[in-house]
Amino acid sequence: MIIREQGDQLLLIRQTDHAFLAGFLAKEWGNDEFPRPEPFESFCLAVGEHDNGWAEWELQPTLDEKSRMPYSFMSVPTDEHIGLYQRGIERLVKVDHYAALLVSMHCVGLYDRARATMPGFSAKYVKSTETALVNEFVQRLRLQQLRLKVDLRANPATKDLIVEETLKGNFERLEALDRLSLHLCLNPLENCTIDAVPADGGGREVDLDLRSEGGNVLTLAPYPFKREVLELSILARRIPKRVYVDEMDFQKTLAEAQYFAIQITLRARRANAIYSVAKL
Repeated sequence: MIIREQGDQLLLIRQTDHAFLAGFLAKEWGNDEFPRPEPFESFCLAVGEHDNGWAEWELQPTLDEKSRMPYSFMSVPTDEHIGLYQRGIERLVKVDHYAALLVSMHCVGLYDRARATMPGFSAKYVKSTETALVNEFVQRLRLQQLRLKVDLRANPATKDLIVEETLKGNFERLEALDRLSLHLCLNPLENCTIDAVPADGGGREVDLDLRSEGGNVLTLAPYPFKREVLELSILARRIPKRVYVDEMDFQKTLAEAQYFAIQITLRARRANAIYSVAKL
């Protein structure tokens, strides 16, 4: 769950709605400057479903036992976090191995401590007592990725998909769309830079510059989407910012909160794209 503080209220956006927005943007990716990712359907599935394991948790979200405030997507207990991502990845394994591979790679990144030092990224907070649990989970994910690659290479229809440079590029596009969607959910009125986004399959990268123009209008340059204007809608709810008595109190309050749509216009801004050559 994504949480924004607004005075004496909390604005809540479901993780699955954030992922849906990212998936919508994935389907729009591709123009003369940014080639469409391939395999396109698998890529879009991965982006749109990268947080699908949250679906059950979001039916009955829980409270932090100490603060009696709702857990955010980064503060949920580590064992629950592991369980929901494991569930989501296994769902994808059943329908699309390439999509599952990308999401498994994304999940490993969530536990990369170096990620927390990178602008625009965050890593899951892990207590020292949970290190062994997380290391074991990450190792399982890496082994899963190896098995998925073997299965994809063994299938004549997918054997050509596992080119490491192409796979890396699609993973980095997924990360860029995840960051863009999170920013639109968390800080839609602020400027930001999404750096090192693949511009093609040849190693070129570009920084995407997102700027607020006021009135829920944002411009992006360079612009990777096929339509020059995108009308976006994000579902949200508001609840009082207070200490909740227990989870029943919180869930009752949440159930009574009305959904509303945050409307955002995203359009191209004409600017010179500054490229950098990725180090091979």
